[in-house]
Amino acid sequence: MSVTNFNTDLFRDLTFDLLSDISHGSTKFDELTQTYLNKIHERIDGDELRKYTREIYEKILSLQIVQTNPRAQLKDLMHGNIVLVYFWTFSDIKVSHTIHKVIGIDRRYSNAGVTVICVHSPKYEHEKNKANIKHDIEERSLPFTVVNDSGRLVWKHVGCQLWPTVLVFGPDSLPIYIFEGENHVQHLERFLVPVLAHYKSSLCPILNNSLATTNSSEDVATIKAASKVKDFRYPSHICVTSNKLLYISFAGSNQLVLCDIDGKVIDIIGNGNVGMADGDINQAEFDSPHGLVEFNSCIYIADTNNHSIRVFDPNSRRVLTMIGTGCLGTDKIGGLEGIQQPIASPWDLCITESPFDSKTVLLISMTGHHQIWAYAFEETQWWKDVILKKNSCSSIIGSGFEEKKNSSEPLSACLASPCGICNGIMNGEPVIFIADSNSSTIRVVTLNDGHVTNLVGGNADSTNLAAFGDLDGTGHHAKLQYPIGVAFHYPSSYLYITDAFNNKLKRVDMKTLLCSNYFVTDNDKKKTRGETNSSKFYEPHGIAILDHFLYVADKNNSHIKRIDLDHGTFIRHRFDLSETLNEERSFRSKKAYLAIFLDDALKLRDGNAGTWTIEDEDGLKICDGELTHHVPHKILLDYVSRDKQVRSLKYELILCQDDKCTMMNGVVQPVNQTDSIIEFTIKIDQIETTKCG
Repeated sequence: MSVTNFNTDLFRDLTFDLLSDISHGSTKFDELTQTYLNKIHERIDGDELRKYTREIYEKILSLQIVQTNPRAQLKDLMHGNIVLVYFWTFSDIKVSHTIHKVIGIDRRYSNAGVTVICVHSPKYEHEKNKANIKHDIEERSLPFTVVNDSGRLVWKHVGCQLWPTVLVFGPDSLPIYIFEGENHVQHLERFLVPVLAHYKSSLCPILNNSLATTNSSEDVATIKAASKVKDFRYPSHICVTSNKLLYISFAGSNQLVLCDIDGKVIDIIGNGNVGMADGDINQAEFDSPHGLVEFNSCIYIADTNNHSIRVFDPNSRRVLTMIGTGCLGTDKIGGLEGIQQPIASPWDLCITESPFDSKTVLLISMTGHHQIWAYAFEETQWWKDVILKKNSCSSIIGSGFEEKKNSSEPLSACLASPCGICNGIMNGEPVIFIADSNSSTIRVVTLNDGHVTNLVGGNADSTNLAAFGDLDGTGHHAKLQYPIGVAFHYPSSYLYITDAFNNKLKRVDMKTLLCSNYFVTDNDKKKTRGETNSSKFYEPHGIAILDHFLYVADKNNSHIKRIDLDHGTFIRHRFDLSETLNEERSFRSKKAYLAIFLDDALKLRDGNAGTWTIEDEDGLKICDGELTHHVPHKILLDYVSRDKQVRSLKYELILCQDDKCTMMNGVVQPVNQTDSIIEFTIKIDQIETTKCG
């Protein structure tokens, strides 16, 4: 019970009244916020407000420190600064949607007198451990102070109701704002600016406010180990290609790695910078890439924090954006084409066929919307009454509400942060298996009719997202803790699951529906000094199967483990980037884009669909390349020096109508040319009758 009269409910009322006033008079934002701040300072119960703040500060100071500022003690950061207290837990997708906003605030305003204190208030048992929080901090590159509220002491004292929650306090310890939930926290910076102006004369910022992990005795070993690690950190997902190569997404280094099945690195895709640049493998940028899948020799990538689907073409060695605008989407229905359709935190990908016309569809576990979406490469019938338009991306499973409701109507069912998806067979019928992470369940969807049911985990209460644990069994008797990866082994009819927060690999026997731990024996003969003789996993994520081998992205161990399913043994794959050099992207260039518009009866030939050449004003070639059939309408061709004045683009396209293919060539001039961009457009309504040899 609070020892002051001022409490969080009253704090909520103050902030709500301000937000309500702004919603009715958005053009008066500056006036309304200034009036609000003046009223806070004119309150006669100011001492009670400061007492409320000090109680929260005292409880924060009692918590375990995970990361702090080396130039000042935690208590010193609470004086003379505007303090943002950010309540989070690293499993929550809404935190992923907002924490980059807080990172931006810290980087822009830390030297101006703003201090961010992250209070990690866990949902899962796994999240209570300091070492596990440290791994998430490193993967996200969080720059601010983090404390571990493992027992949710501060969370309960404040009366927090959901993640994320942000409290804003003035340098005089007056409570200013409380923002709760993803939608409100997204607008935090806008409300922070007038607070900075209001307190400008009384702020005492700590300059050069960089952070470092505290070097307590328990951390020394971890820090020494981390200092030896080069570039590859936190492998997330794996794709085994048709020619038996591995693509691995490394969320911690924002890159993809191509290697052979024995782990020998062949190539690296991406320069490691956080961003969304298309281009060749040394120019491309990602932001926390996760799920991967192969289709038509190209690799499709769930670029999670860029809210987009990217495509890597091994032939051209280029990365393009196929779906998404780069911004967090709010549309939970979809239907737009490719890069016009905003999406939200895609996590995993799966190629499947429509049960009605056998056309290929890309399935996307849209974690940010708690749904499954589908991208149609051509017009496709889906379910009985659903038509997916060519190049469109639409929701097909899940209402968008975060629950674990089953339903015979796929869009009426509810999911909770689905992070894994794969094809499989159940009762002789083709199905989709979903790792429904935040409900700690595995869901199954019948492809023929879209019926969504529970396979293992959770309990019968569709609103209870806290029914997690670690138990073998069938149905609700089995317990999982944040499963992430799923892969189906057709010869044995086993569904393999990475039970991430239990640090285990599990499997479901589809004959008996029994879910059980899958134990493996360490058969690695190439251990380096310090590596233990152990088969333990540490937050395993994505999995993939090739013949009788199962590949596991053992994320926090930064290993890929290859398991022999016939013998239950495994070895590690290690990756060393010390000999790999990545070229820096040049910013003295402009992007050249091509948009191709074809009549509905036409399409580019599969595979090599043509060539293009960009020429300068003297008719000399600047750059050239090939076209493939899968690309979206707007294609990033290359980077052109800003010194070059582009005159034209010559093209040869192989167009097909029914079974007839024809080569067409032509020349187009830029429709737009600036210092940063060149845009070409090709429009073809019909093709000539000359047959292509």
